[in-house]
Amino acid sequence: MARAEAPLVSVLVAVHNGARYLGLSIASVLRQTVAELELVVVDDGSTDETPQLLATISDPRLHAVTNGEQAGLAASLNRGLEHVRGRYVARLDADDVAFPDWLERLLDRIRGKPDVAVVGTGIVEVDATGRPGPVHLLPSGPTAVRWHALFSAPFFHSTVLIDRDVLDEHGLRYDLAYLESEDYDLWTRLLAVADGDNLGEALVLRRMHPEQAQARRGELQRSFQREIALREIAQFLPDPAEAERAWRGQPAAYRALLDRFEERRGVDPTVRAAAAKRLARAGHPVQAVRLAPTIPARVAAERARRALQKRAVHKQAAEWLEALRAPSEPIRVTVVSPEPTPYRAPLFDRVSERPEIDLTVIYAARTVARRRWAVASHHRSVFLRGLPVPGARRLLHHDYPVTPGVVRALRRARPDVVVVSGWSTFASQAAIGWCRAHSIPYVLLVESHDLGRRSAWRGAVKGAVVPRLLRGAAGALVVGTLARDSVVARGAQADRVRVFANTIDVAAWEERADRLGRKRRKLRSALAFGDDDVVVLSVARLAREKGLDTLVRAVAATRDPRAAIVVAGSGPQASTLMQLADGLGVRLLLTGELSEERVAELYAAADVFALMSLREPWGVVVNEAAASGLPLALSDQVGAAWDLLYGNGAMVPAGDVTAAADALRRLAADPESRRAMGERSRALVRGWGYDPSVENFVAAVREAIR
Repeated sequence: MARAEAPLVSVLVAVHNGARYLGLSIASVLRQTVAELELVVVDDGSTDETPQLLATISDPRLHAVTNGEQAGLAASLNRGLEHVRGRYVARLDADDVAFPDWLERLLDRIRGKPDVAVVGTGIVEVDATGRPGPVHLLPSGPTAVRWHALFSAPFFHSTVLIDRDVLDEHGLRYDLAYLESEDYDLWTRLLAVADGDNLGEALVLRRMHPEQAQARRGELQRSFQREIALREIAQFLPDPAEAERAWRGQPAAYRALLDRFEERRGVDPTVRAAAAKRLARAGHPVQAVRLAPTIPARVAAERARRALQKRAVHKQAAEWLEALRAPSEPIRVTVVSPEPTPYRAPLFDRVSERPEIDLTVIYAARTVARRRWAVASHHRSVFLRGLPVPGARRLLHHDYPVTPGVVRALRRARPDVVVVSGWSTFASQAAIGWCRAHSIPYVLLVESHDLGRRSAWRGAVKGAVVPRLLRGAAGALVVGTLARDSVVARGAQADRVRVFANTIDVAAWEERADRLGRKRRKLRSALAFGDDDVVVLSVARLAREKGLDTLVRAVAATRDPRAAIVVAGSGPQASTLMQLADGLGVRLLLTGELSEERVAELYAAADVFALMSLREPWGVVVNEAAASGLPLALSDQVGAAWDLLYGNGAMVPAGDVTAAADALRRLAADPESRRAMGERSRALVRGWGYDPSVENFVAAVREAIR
């Protein structure tokens, strides 16, 4: 299609950091049964792989428009409307997928009814993996659409086809003031000058995921919906109080609204049925039956019809998604990692579920740090067998199994990209050498940072070796800010460094914390603590590098008789710590190794979480404590402190007893401040769930392929 020729339809898509789903959305448009189309994609200041993805699509029907910085959905759509050239404009969200006959069916309807300027369709919800769920339809017929518009948006935004001449003739654009309800506001203004309609079938797959505006800003959206609805109802019921009652479905006001509406628009059986259902749902079945005596039979028939339609559309959705994905083979990714861990394995599980990734994880050993974790993983795993090197643990803080089998495992995996975790195990070093020898791109996954003291030889080796490894890498994944600073300082390109966190299932931890919080008094009593005690919890191995002696001395220095310490963990310092606590008069409870559920109970019983480590690349227990709603007291050697500690506790120099005591004294003195800090902890850790890390992993391997 020559650019000078105006297409019949322009499909308008706005996207911000939507690379994960945008490819399928674009493919669904470019494979429509209607050939006379253009696809205008407005990239709203994306910082992920969206610009690169758009650049790889050579179809001349695709035209990308770029915002220099993020302007928001409404502003992006308005900008797109200035670029579209089609007689009609269709809307699709960047994470949704249209069935192949979507545009054809919409065009048939809008051309067949000259007074109709906007037509929508139903939707099928699909989750992040493409599994179909509920089917949603909106009323059909211009009168029913107008009635529905008195209460909420009468069209699903990501399904509509609009007559562009009507938009331009009346100067209709999205109003930026309405944020997440910009579409509802536009529909009401459009219906003031033309009719609208909906097809009685679902022709768009709506992706449901946590990043959606509806999920993130649902309360704000509902507020704007109410404002617009009351504005529209006021055309029939000018009294604000009566309009509010009608909007809430109170029978007398609601029926008065219906009467006024029918006086102006006429009696419509579909509207009557919708009004009756609304009254029934609001708890007024008698009024509902009076309004529409056949409503019970209509509801039963509609349920049966929708059940049949749901089965058919689910089958169609699965087949269409499979057809859209078929042209591209998944990227074969091999991870070389020291050992399985409970904070990394769930992320690999989720990466392995992505259809565009074929994942294999090669582990150097079941454990290189003599952990006692029991890790249940669901990704494809290979465990190597190796010979230990005497004395390696004292130098490297972990075992160094010599595993030449890593080369054979890499050959079998035939990777397109290799992600190498760390550089201090034989398996990692051999994997990097193999990648270089075979011209396979590799991505470094880095946990370590540069804070704290280290031996001269370790610093010299890291300074000499790591920059060369980073220069040869296609990118880097880091666990947080300190690790990012470290790799950038050693030569990594900042725009190719992404966060792949050591983290937890934040939502699940919060849910459990709320459940256990209702038993807080009982849990504290079982530990022999009362309401007035201030329980400082640490979850750590009882070893010198965890700084637990600093914690004991700091609690003693607070001179607060309410303060007590609970430590969940085991290790060689148990008796030393008990003797120190006894000598200083500090209440110390060492619980030993506990299950995750029992540790979660300790978080629920505690008042403050403390981790005073002398060396801690990250510290996943900080994520757990934050998700449990605790204020934090952390040493400056804890990697997590630099990302999860902002106004929700205190950071103190490692080994500084006085500073730690001052921090704990302040936290112990103010229960209300502790509560507020706990809420802040939760807010911060919500940004460190699984999904962002999985997206960054996929983006890194895609970039490595390019």
